[in-house]
Amino acid sequence: MAPPKRDTTGVLVRMHAKTLDAIDDLIAKEGDDPSRPEMIRRLVKSSLKEKGYEIGEWVE
Repeated sequence: MAPPKRDTTGVLVRMHAKTLDAIDDLIAKEGDDPSRPEMIRRLVKSSLKEKGYEIGEWVE
């Protein structure tokens, strides 16, 4: 059985090495060892929620 389709779009973002170092540091502090893309998704989602945006994504 195939996984459910999601309404997503790939995004290519260039980041400064120091920004990636900070993201890698956050990853090391997380309990579940997320990938860089997952950590970036978490950071963006958290920031949007803090600014009052409704993020109603389906999560397994």
